[in-house]
Amino acid sequence: MAINFNLFSRLEPRPYDRNLEAGFASPVADPVWFLARQWQMGEHKGENASSPVWVNYTLTSRAILSADPRFDPTVIPGEAIVESEIDDFWTMGRRVRIGKKLAGNPKVQGHPELLFYKPTPPYEAFHGQLDGRAAWRVREHLGLKSDEFGADIPPDSTPAWDAEELLYQQTPENAFVTDQGQKLIVQRHPGGRMDWYSVDASPAGPAPGDGQPGEAIPTALQYPGAPHSRWWEIEDAEVDPGGYVPDSAHTATALLTDLIFSHSDDWFLFPVTAKAGHVIRLDTLEVKDAFGRVYKSRDLDAGGQPVWPGLHAPQDWTLFQVEGLSAEELVLWHVAELPLESAPLERVQFGLDEESNLLWAVERTVDGREVESRKLNLPDQALHPRFNAGKPSGDARKEREYAYIPGQGMALRWIPYEIDESAGKRRLVQRLLVDLSRQKPMPMPGPEADVLQPGTPGEPHHIAPLAIPSNGIEVERRWQLARDMNGAPVLWIQRQRRSLLSPPARRLRFDVMEEAAEAA
Repeated sequence: MAINFNLFSRLEPRPYDRNLEAGFASPVADPVWFLARQWQMGEHKGENASSPVWVNYTLTSRAILSADPRFDPTVIPGEAIVESEIDDFWTMGRRVRIGKKLAGNPKVQGHPELLFYKPTPPYEAFHGQLDGRAAWRVREHLGLKSDEFGADIPPDSTPAWDAEELLYQQTPENAFVTDQGQKLIVQRHPGGRMDWYSVDASPAGPAPGDGQPGEAIPTALQYPGAPHSRWWEIEDAEVDPGGYVPDSAHTATALLTDLIFSHSDDWFLFPVTAKAGHVIRLDTLEVKDAFGRVYKSRDLDAGGQPVWPGLHAPQDWTLFQVEGLSAEELVLWHVAELPLESAPLERVQFGLDEESNLLWAVERTVDGREVESRKLNLPDQALHPRFNAGKPSGDARKEREYAYIPGQGMALRWIPYEIDESAGKRRLVQRLLVDLSRQKPMPMPGPEADVLQPGTPGEPHHIAPLAIPSNGIEVERRWQLARDMNGAPVLWIQRQRRSLLSPPARRLRFDVMEEAAEAA
């Protein structure tokens, strides 16, 4: 009986080498191997059979102008223009310096409300000195003229802050406009970074002129966690598909992320030379690939239909569409990149209180200080004792006695708003609380925060009901310091609106019977 043995041989030049990187790299010396591999994977037949190597384009650019000639959007960040308000001039240094200039003026004597009270660090040494801004605000009442302040105080800008909606909204009169006459109106800007979506455009003006030619070399898109750009490459351990974090709050971002991952090797970038503070438009686009073929964006057949293959935008889908502008146009702002921020000048919280049937506006920070450290000019009623002052005895052996309290729960810095329909529309109107817990009712002082001041002088501040969500909002005012296109500093006060996790609430009670306090 014959037995056949099959012998197998295996070459292992480095049997103890644990580094597999060289084997997975698959180095080759013959470039024909790559062409054969492309043919094997079907890439020569696909739409993405080649890579772009050169791009020619024509670009039309229209400068953005501001309604206020003091601001140039091509030089100054858009945030500083939209968020500019009356107090931008009044830094602490100017308030102190102009206050010292007026200190000897008899017209400001005998007005303690014009003096600094515990200013924020590092200005504590100016406690009790004259505040130039406070004097400027009441200059007409004091009989002061502008030249008596000893400084060239600029005229007030037209603020875009909508006191009723609690965000920035421009009117057609103070909106941006292009050099072709088309208006760009800021709508519902909550404060902070401005981008293409911050404005809506009016109907288009005259057609733009001839575009400027440009050229660029495209490069493959790279981002954290990107896979390799060719199908036959083996992924290494550094590839992290979760490295690109999508913003799940925006549907467009989630769709874009999914599209990038599913077609990762089909995305290329090329730079476009454009100026900030302009509305730009790509009029024509021409791409040359590695095989010398040319694709154009305006190739049409005799019937006016797009020629395929070519570069044609989708007819029913766009990513950066601005209301009033064409799909090829994009608003390019000069933004304040990473500005320096101060501590909050003001911090006010808003919330609907269903139990009290009120909207509360609660002042947390005013003029850079927590409200607990600020001085309040309370009326004389504050000196009257409270009802039922003290504590009950707590002795269960004694008979219980009860005291009548007209009202409880009123607190300083809590400003109520109630529903009012007398003006022909439903709105929340600012009111004042009265402290009924004292033996003589005491009206609570009004708000000090600029956020709670009326948009129209002489009228109470009112808020649109839909401006406050159920979870409440917080509005902050802060100094912002950035640089313009020429490197010059730009300083302004920004109001920014943020959401709260839960609204502020306070329990108000009226006609209360509570256990009487023990006599002292």
